[in-house]
Amino acid sequence: MHESTTASAGSSMLEATRTFGHSLASRRFHERAVRFAKHADIPLLLIGESGSGKTQLARWIHGASPRTRMPFHAISLAALDDALSGSELFGHVGGAFTGARTGRQGAFASARGGTLFLDEIGKASIAVQSRLLTSIEDRMIRPIGADRSVETDVRLVFATNTPLEGLVDSGSFLADLVPRISRFVLRVPPLRERIEDVPALAQQMLTRHAPRFGYGTPPCIDETLMKALQSHVWPGNLRELDTVIQSILVEADGAQRLEVGHLQREDPMTVLPARGMRSPSAERIAQVCRTSPTREIAARQLGVSIATLYRRLRQLREP
Repeated sequence: MHESTTASAGSSMLEATRTFGHSLASRRFHERAVRFAKHADIPLLLIGESGSGKTQLARWIHGASPRTRMPFHAISLAALDDALSGSELFGHVGGAFTGARTGRQGAFASARGGTLFLDEIGKASIAVQSRLLTSIEDRMIRPIGADRSVETDVRLVFATNTPLEGLVDSGSFLADLVPRISRFVLRVPPLRERIEDVPALAQQMLTRHAPRFGYGTPPCIDETLMKALQSHVWPGNLRELDTVIQSILVEADGAQRLEVGHLQREDPMTVLPARGMRSPSAERIAQVCRTSPTREIAARQLGVSIATLYRRLRQLREP
């Protein structure tokens, strides 16, 4: 899966509003992002939990860089079929493989002059990693089936939610690639570390989604509901907050004042664990999983991600 856009200064400022908040953690994070953005040729690695806003940040960095008027191209390496990933990234010439009747540009060519964002770099195959290593070192790519390499001109931004060192230890990531892509690292703080930003972020999401749900003007959030939003641990980060805001708008059905009662009835956030609580015990996990209709609802009631819940369940089953 991939997307390609051409950013403008105006859209860049809009993304900044959505990506950064007013908390101390966000201000420090923003200051570093600004420093990295203006150096348009250095590769950059974004590290952050799933849903923390890495794609939005990459787009903002592109918009705030000297490459802003050129294309921004994003690809999730986890979503690429391994057999076709080389063609997606580097392109191919006609007849390079069965079914390749004509040539095609890859992501490097499509993003020429701009920014190429490669999400979930930790899930790239070893073959793709090897070709990326060569491309970074030589600033050249060779389309599949081509007899010569061509020069590239892109700013590479990588992202991962998995520590690359651990992947190297397991043999699924090239040790030589790590220093090439992690010379400049920007850690994206999870939402629980900048909980002060929740009111502003929630209001921005309301403004963005309200028209889709029939609102002429964005509704306001009741004080009790806002306290509930700020007490949640947000294991799914910005993506989870965005989903909850949309759910509230559906439940409110046009009401101009959003209240706790507009949270989904089968999964009220008022019973979710607050920030700072310990990881749920084995007894608590077993109890919630017995009474919850789905694992997704159980995970939210426990205040953990669905991946964490499945991992804990596997651990509990192990002798």
